[in-house]
Amino acid sequence: MSAPPRSTSLSDSSSELEQLESTGSWDDALDWFKLEVQHPGSRSVLHHANYKFLLEAERVIVEGHGVVLINTDEAGTLILTNFRLIFLSEETENIVALGTIPLATIEKFSKMVVKNQPAPRQSEKTPSQRLLQVIGRDMRIIVFGFRPKTQQRRAIYDGLLMCTKPSRLWDLYAFSCGPSKFTNANPKVRLLNECFRLLGKGFCSASIDMIDKGSYTLSNELWRISNVNSNYIMCPSYPFALIVPKSISDEELVHASSFRSKGRLPVVSWCHPGTGAVLARSSQPLVGLMMNMRSNTDEKLVAALCSQPDGYKKGRRKLYIADARPRKNALANVAMGGGSESPSHYFQSEVVFFGIDNIHAMRESLFRLRDYLDTHGSTSSDGTLSLLVSL
Repeated sequence: MSAPPRSTSLSDSSSELEQLESTGSWDDALDWFKLEVQHPGSRSVLHHANYKFLLEAERVIVEGHGVVLINTDEAGTLILTNFRLIFLSEETENIVALGTIPLATIEKFSKMVVKNQPAPRQSEKTPSQRLLQVIGRDMRIIVFGFRPKTQQRRAIYDGLLMCTKPSRLWDLYAFSCGPSKFTNANPKVRLLNECFRLLGKGFCSASIDMIDKGSYTLSNELWRISNVNSNYIMCPSYPFALIVPKSISDEELVHASSFRSKGRLPVVSWCHPGTGAVLARSSQPLVGLMMNMRSNTDEKLVAALCSQPDGYKKGRRKLYIADARPRKNALANVAMGGGSESPSHYFQSEVVFFGIDNIHAMRESLFRLRDYLDTHGSTSSDGTLSLLVSL
């Protein structure tokens, strides 16, 4: 059977659904009677108690048997858990990646009924096709076909509603999965061990006792771990332990944070163990309406990020300040006190604007790209081949 053309619409409007129902555009999607003959009374030979692929605390909510993944014309079992939607091949009993998607990455889903056009001189009515379309945030459009005269599609749909929009926050899988099975289950311990590794102190092992006593402020030649944000007062959205230049004191860190939006001062996210080169992050500086506000402490902190190990290389590193926004957006933020760094204030630096627009413009751009692939791509935006592969 050849795969049917997939809908390019991202809207759940009733007019579009009515158009789908009346046109029978999925006419050759499935031969339901043929499927019944090939797989009579098909039920999954597995039981979810034996599913070895389930993660810790992942539980099956509902299963649909004899479901067809329209994208690949493959029959199998559709399993909804509290974490993801899984399509299990009936032939191989393996997970089909294209038909499997975590619930958190589902953008929207909808039910569709497509009426098949009866063949000429055919008196018997052809049953309508019950379809479930799942649109992912990764540009996938996944379509599942269900057997007529069953309640499986309704059960899967209702389960998706329940799991993607739970009545209580604590019903999300992120909270129900419980502590990690790794020995360093505490997130603070894991973070601190990663800081030790970045400083070349991987032989040290973090512990809750170390965190409670504040005795984790280790350092190397260039960088140190600061506990200035241990109570999350300086910056509520930063972790309790920060990697900062060794030459900058905690008092200077607090002062520099007042010059950055929401207190997100420049801190190290990654550093090279040999050269000392770093990737650092921060929010926009508060340069003011006239773009003439500056902070000597902030400039000193940023300059310290260019430090090099003794004897490695003479001279100073060039500093690249990467601003993800378009330049016009950075200038517009000046009216609200924000803005961007001035290369004249930060020695030997270059500001590079990536030109990434706001979330609304990016979402619209994604929709247009998906529509283009559905119109001109070789196999649409179902996560497999597309026109982009040949570019």
